[in-house]
Amino acid sequence: MRLLITFLIATFFFKDLNSQGLKIIRDAETENLFADLSKILTKDTYLEGENLKFYIDNKDYINAFVTHEKNFFFTKELLLKSEMIDDIAGVLSHEIGHLVGGHFINREKMTKKSAMMSILSSILAVGAIAGGAPAAGSALLMGGQHLSATRTLAFSRSQEHLADQTAIRLMNKNGFSLKGLINVFEKLQNNERLKKINPYFLTHPLSSERIKNIKLNIKKNQKLRDLSLFNRRFSLIKAKFNGYFLSEEQIYAIYPDNNIQKYYALVFNNYRKGKVKQSIKQIKKCIGFNNNNPYFYEIMGQIYFEQGDFNNAIKSFTKAIKLNPNEKSFELFLAKSLYHSKTNLNYKKSINLLDKYIKNDDFPIDAWHYLGLNYGKLKKLDLSSYAFAEKYLLVNQLDNARIHVNRAKKLSNDTVLLNKLNDLEYQIDKKKSK
Repeated sequence: MRLLITFLIATFFFKDLNSQGLKIIRDAETENLFADLSKILTKDTYLEGENLKFYIDNKDYINAFVTHEKNFFFTKELLLKSEMIDDIAGVLSHEIGHLVGGHFINREKMTKKSAMMSILSSILAVGAIAGGAPAAGSALLMGGQHLSATRTLAFSRSQEHLADQTAIRLMNKNGFSLKGLINVFEKLQNNERLKKINPYFLTHPLSSERIKNIKLNIKKNQKLRDLSLFNRRFSLIKAKFNGYFLSEEQIYAIYPDNNIQKYYALVFNNYRKGKVKQSIKQIKKCIGFNNNNPYFYEIMGQIYFEQGDFNNAIKSFTKAIKLNPNEKSFELFLAKSLYHSKTNLNYKKSINLLDKYIKNDDFPIDAWHYLGLNYGKLKKLDLSSYAFAEKYLLVNQLDNARIHVNRAKKLSNDTVLLNKLNDLEYQIDKKKSK
């Protein structure tokens, strides 16, 4: 079952990705911090300048992984338990190591070898059983499977070790402290001690071994990069997550002083509990500390939007875009607010923003939906149905997509639009035939 859970603060949203068991939290502030870190760490690698994507997985344990499509995933718990930005840089460097080391290609080769080993042992086992030696056949079968699994685990540990080496090299080269990697592995080590894990059954080397290796590579008198700005940004992101997931009592314990992190945490904590006025009051305090932070205006805009105060939402998102014109999610939020303001001029402004957003996003469901609504208000029903057809195709609701394609075809005489509708029809048929 596909599950979509939207937070009260729409900056966050969860999307259950059934294929990988993920519950993704999307947050522009966090993703942009990771992107900025990656630009430093990938310098002079083949990943430099690549479009890397970052996601937070709502899990209560420390973990991270990367896919061959260059999508990086970090658990919420990793963020909350990390002490400084070097911790995150260490984990990010390790995952970069898997990509630059070509580990996905190597893993595929190893998987094929393991599969072949299992097949051969099965053939030998069948021969032994047919020859009247069922015990020997069973032993061959079990032995082949065990050897295949052992080789696969050993291979995985080897790849993790190589990724660690790349992480060490990237961090040393770019002025990050290796203490960050040590911090993360010490937390994992505590978990391994509690579970009394057999190292031969692990996909990763023991954390104690990894820590020893890192310590051997610490350079004396290393010139470290000034990460004060990164750490301030990271402290606000942690405050945001603490505010949403922890109680008010816990927040006051973590932040005993009246500082920007405390107020930022209380923004989310209060709004989660329905205390809108308190939430607005706290975000204004944050703006008092720093009126150039675009994410403060983004959050304020979200609060106003959820309360139906669309004029103030428009002002807030416009300010956020002015401070960070490269953040496309701000434009989506502004477009949605413009639609709800219910004027023909703002419908047209919303359409322009949505057209731009759709060109730059891989999965613009919300944008297509609001594009359909805007065109509907302007009585351009053929374009409205086309937008809804695009949306339904994205979410794999093929019957609904076809209904809107047929409706748009009946309404339109526009050659360009009709060609687009024919393309959509082809894509619908192709998906249905699978």
